[in-house]
Amino acid sequence: MNQTLKTIIFVVIALGLFAGVRFIGSTIHYGCHREPIVNVEGGDDCAPPIWLVGQLGFYITGGSLNPFRNYDATTVRKVSWSIEKADPTITNPDDFLFYEQKIAADITTYDGKSKRYDLGVAMGCTGTTTSELQNEGIVIGRVQCSFVESGTIFSAFKRGHGFSIERYDESAEDGSIKTTELVQI
Repeated sequence: MNQTLKTIIFVVIALGLFAGVRFIGSTIHYGCHREPIVNVEGGDDCAPPIWLVGQLGFYITGGSLNPFRNYDATTVRKVSWSIEKADPTITNPDDFLFYEQKIAADITTYDGKSKRYDLGVAMGCTGTTTSELQNEGIVIGRVQCSFVESGTIFSAFKRGHGFSIERYDESAEDGSIKTTELVQI
């Protein structure tokens, strides 16, 4: 075999190995949800050794420099909730607005950037960041608010390649629920 043919075969094999490692690493990097899912027995989407091998393959073959495709800029990694008093100057507990809270979500993407989204106000709120499967998506955080006879829920979830935060307001009169999409990435 002449030297040119050997070089071509070597290049084809090297590119094939690179593409294979990149494909498997990217599939695990973007497809595995690392945080335990609370309403699924076992709770892990990916076992730690598989996740580690996928991350290693992803970053060795280019990571976020990604010669094929880069979803890191838009894929949400984590949501943190900020719940604070809406108007700290109101000190009278008999005033209805004393219990009003300002809700915000700090969203961190895979590329390491964080951005805060103000979501509005509600009353009697507590936030969680546990992950659970629901309606063909993964809920990665929720704020539940209950005050008197009405309730509000802020829910952050991943579905397919997208991410969104929705607000659900329950009517105190008839129990109907109004849904509002607040953030879509």
